[in-house]
Amino acid sequence: MSEVARTLETRCRHAKHDRGDSPAGRGGLRGRQKPMAEPDIATLLHDARWLAHRYDRQRDEIHFVWLPREAHRAAAFLTGEDVARATPRHIIPRRLLAGHSFPQAPLHAILHSGLTGSTLLTHALDREGVAMTLSEPPILTDAVSYRLSGAPRAQADALLDDILSLLARPFGPGEAVIVKMGSVANLLGADILARRPASKALCLHAPLPVYLASVARKGLWGRIWGRKLFGTLRSARMTDLGFNEAEIFEHTDLQIAADAWLILHRVMHAALARSGDRAATIDSESLLTTPDRALTAIARHFDLALDVDALVADPLFGRHAKTGEAFDSERRARELRDAHAAYGEEIDVVVTWARQVAGALGITWDLPRRLDL
Repeated sequence: MSEVARTLETRCRHAKHDRGDSPAGRGGLRGRQKPMAEPDIATLLHDARWLAHRYDRQRDEIHFVWLPREAHRAAAFLTGEDVARATPRHIIPRRLLAGHSFPQAPLHAILHSGLTGSTLLTHALDREGVAMTLSEPPILTDAVSYRLSGAPRAQADALLDDILSLLARPFGPGEAVIVKMGSVANLLGADILARRPASKALCLHAPLPVYLASVARKGLWGRIWGRKLFGTLRSARMTDLGFNEAEIFEHTDLQIAADAWLILHRVMHAALARSGDRAATIDSESLLTTPDRALTAIARHFDLALDVDALVADPLFGRHAKTGEAFDSERRARELRDAHAAYGEEIDVVVTWARQVAGALGITWDLPRRLDL
């Protein structure tokens, strides 16, 4: 194997951070402990630091992991290996949840297409006394997996209700809980709004030309990311765009990324269509170039008492949300311009093609109910 091939294989294996988005629920149920004794369950359920991390459908058990607020902040995604290895852990048979009541916070959701600044927004909204954010909890993907396994709809809905109740436990008095959905968990957006009338959703999306430029500017790894995203959505049976296997195989990297964008665009539109004014839309460029106005509108939508001026002055807006390196809107704009200069022709062709696909399938290109900035 060549050095390039070895490097590629290693990067693919170790850089994917186990997003937990496979409907098979890969990687989340490591090791087993005895179920908690009955008297201890009430204590656990009243403490949101015990994160409902995974659902084991074979045993109908909920796996909890101890994750204080600081650990949430240190983990870009709750699907990461650091969370999967966190201790202590406990397992509770789901039937033992019956009869227990515990505090519930307002529970809201962020649906997104990826490459939108959603991780930055998740960090920004995590303010003690205001809101706690959960970044792509894999237990929601487990709920999708349960549905795809052929479970009766009533049982799948009952499981989702249990999971949402566990995620909605407040970290502090008066705080809301805001869940940033994983790519597959986006499917649950409409159902969450239907099953929890007080919940609201924000659909955060990137304009397709910007989205494709973001993929292209990351080089080989960006194109691999796009294909992995499509593969994850495909494993959840979300990729019916009218193409057969041979046609999908012939799609270029940027076409595959556009396929994923179209799929998630369709999912977000479905949530918007079923929820009235409880769901709203904002685009990545509004969030990243005018964060003061965007955060003010988002706080108003979620009914959060955010100190936006202090928040915009926070150093987090000068760092990359995932890597922590220096990165701001000016650098991002410069890199996007460079990507358009290098790949503009390819991007333009794919955008035109994607518009034709959207028109043929009835996928709404411009999402409705934009937040008033």
